[in-house]
Amino acid sequence: MSQTALPDDLYKPDFPSLGLFSTWFGVVLIGFTAVLQMSQSPSSMWAEPVTDGLKFLLIALTLASLFYLPLRTDRGVKWAALPLAINIGTLIIVQLVPFSDLWETWRFSGRISQYEAIVQMVEAGELLPGESGVVTLPESYRYLSADNGRIWVEIDENATAVFFLTEQDGPGNFSGYLYRSDNNPPQQGDFLGRWRTVVQRQVNWYFCISES
Repeated sequence: MSQTALPDDLYKPDFPSLGLFSTWFGVVLIGFTAVLQMSQSPSSMWAEPVTDGLKFLLIALTLASLFYLPLRTDRGVKWAALPLAINIGTLIIVQLVPFSDLWETWRFSGRISQYEAIVQMVEAGELLPGESGVVTLPESYRYLSADNGRIWVEIDENATAVFFLTEQDGPGNFSGYLYRSDNNPPQQGDFLGRWRTVVQRQVNWYFCISES
């Protein structure tokens, strides 16, 4: 009875336990970082110490992976280097990927046609602001504003301005999309805002963040 020896190139070692832990940890950290960045609300500040702790653990895992490398070269350098590659990849993603910008761009692109439909109603006089400059949107459009389905409108002889609220955490802390018919960016005090971020998304449209 003969025995057939398996050549070394057919040996497939188990996935490294450190690599498996690093993979799951990376998924959690990337997801947590993405959710935190996409939330514009200052109330999410409580999560920053948690994020810092997770990043510290990621650095520790990266160092552990570096020490792990020479101890597992018997399995092959590429296999031994897998945990290190996973942790470095996770570090690059959480440090360099602008999750908040990607989310904000996607949200605006997905809703711009609805935003423009509301602006047309305002400019045509179909939606008239009250004395406070607030307009309650039709039922099918109320998801466009985080202010209970209401938009803010300012009209003068020079321009029409319409603000769609996306996030709010107090009277002076809010963000949203601003339409101005004259294509000018908002000035300090417009809609009672103290603008720290103003980014033009396209002609007549700005993404704005106000902080008190």
